[in-house]
Amino acid sequence: MIRRNAGTILVATALVLLFLIALGLARAQHKLPLLALDLTEHLFGIILAVFVFERVLAWREERRWVGAKRWLHMILLEVIDDLLRQLLPAAVPEEEAGAETAVYEITGERVHFGEVAVYGLLRLLASPDDKDLQSHVFWYARELEPPRYASLVKAALSDAREQIRETFGSSARLMEADITTMLMNFEQAIVAAMRHMDSAIRMRDEELEEASNLDEESAKQKTREADHQLAFTTSIVVESVVGSAMKPKMWLEARLHSREDESTLEYLQVNDLTR
Repeated sequence: MIRRNAGTILVATALVLLFLIALGLARAQHKLPLLALDLTEHLFGIILAVFVFERVLAWREERRWVGAKRWLHMILLEVIDDLLRQLLPAAVPEEEAGAETAVYEITGERVHFGEVAVYGLLRLLASPDDKDLQSHVFWYARELEPPRYASLVKAALSDAREQIRETFGSSARLMEADITTMLMNFEQAIVAAMRHMDSAIRMRDEELEEASNLDEESAKQKTREADHQLAFTTSIVVESVVGSAMKPKMWLEARLHSREDESTLEYLQVNDLTR
C-alpha cells in the first residue's frame, strides 16, 4: 500500500512539473492560448480513451461471458430444483375428495442448448408461507418412514451444499453480487437445517435406546411417538429450506428468461416439451 501510494505521488509530481515547465515555456514564447488549446485536446482524448473506450471494451468483455453465465445460472437452478424434487412429494392424497393435490409440477417448458435438452423447470404449487406445505411434507415423511426420510433429507442437503460450494470455487468470478449473496444465505440455511436434522435424529435414537428397557407394547408406543416427532421436526426443517431456496430460484428463473439474455444468446431457446 505504501509503495503504491509512493508511486502515485511520484507520477503526480512528474505531471505537475511537466505542466509547470510547459506553462513557463509557453509564457516565455507568448503562446499561452496555443497551450490551452493543446491541453484541451489532450484532455478530451484522455477522457475519451478512459471513459468511452474502456466502457466499450468492458461491454465487449462482458458479452464474451454471457454464454458461460447463462450456463452457470442453469446449473444453479438445476441444483435447487433437484433439491426440491428430493425433499417434496409430487402430490399428496386428499382424504375427503379421494383425489390428489399436486405439490409441484414440471412446467411445459424445457431449456435447450442447441439440440441438447438440459432440464424442465420446476414450479412449486404450494407456497412456503402456507402451512399446507408443512403438512404435505409431514405426510411424505410418514409415507416413506421418518428415519428413511430424515436420512434422505440429510443426504440431499449435503449434496446441494457441496454443489453450491463447488460452484463458488470454480465460477465465483462469473457470479453477480446479488445471486452470490442469495446463495451464501441459502448455504447458511442448509447448514442450519443439517444441524437441526442431526439433533432430531440423535433425539430419536436416544428415545429408542430408552424404549429398549420397556416392555414390548410400551417400546412400540415409544417408537411410534419418536418417529412422529422426527417426522414433525423434519417437516419444519424442510419447509424452512424450501422458503430459503425460493429467493435464489426466482432470481435465476428471471435471469434465464430475461429478454436481455435472450437477445445476446440467440442459440439458447425455451421450447415446449412436445416439440
